[in-house]
Parts: sequence; C-alpha cells; structure tokens
Amino acid sequence: SNLAGVPLFGADLTDADFTGADLTNANLGQCNLTGTIFKDANLSGAIVSGANMDDLGDIEGSDWTDVIVRKDVNDKMCARNPQGINQVTGNPTAMSLFCN
Repeated sequence: SNLAGVPLFGADLTDADFTGADLTNANLGQCNLTGTIFKDANLSGAIVSGANMDDLGDIEGSDWTDVIVRKDVNDKMCARNPQGINQVTGNPTAMSLFCN
C-alpha cells in the first residue's frame, strides 16, 4: 500500500496491518497503534508524536529512519531485539531505531 505522506493523525489503527506499506512521511501522530503490524513497512520520516506505541505488533524488516520516537518507547522497541532488513531501503530495522 502506498500511504506516503498520508495524514492519519489521531486514527484508531488498533490491530491494523501495514505489512510492506510505504508510510514515508505519513502523519501517525496521536494514533492508537496497539497491535499494529509494520512488518517490512517503510516509515522513513513518519511522524509518530503522541501515538500510543506501547504494544506494537510485528516490526520485523521495518525502516524507522528519521522517525522521532520517544526514548522510553524506542528502548522498549529495541528490547524486542528487532530483526530484518527493509527490502525497499536496505536498512536493518535495529539500525534504523539506533538499537545497537
């Protein structure tokens, strides 16, 4: 799905499946992302400020380059030991989250 630059601000995206989606520069600010799957998604430059990211779904292979994630949330994402390399950008998920 091509959702590049799409404003989804404040949407309830609970359990949504964005597998392989292009979410570059999308606005996910203040969204409920509980259970949301971002497997192989490209979120480069997306806005996630104020989003509920406490219990994300699968993030394997997703690219979070230039996404500003609150430190406590980022630490929680890194604690999951994210795996995979985004097929579009070639960036490893863990590297895009500065886990290492």
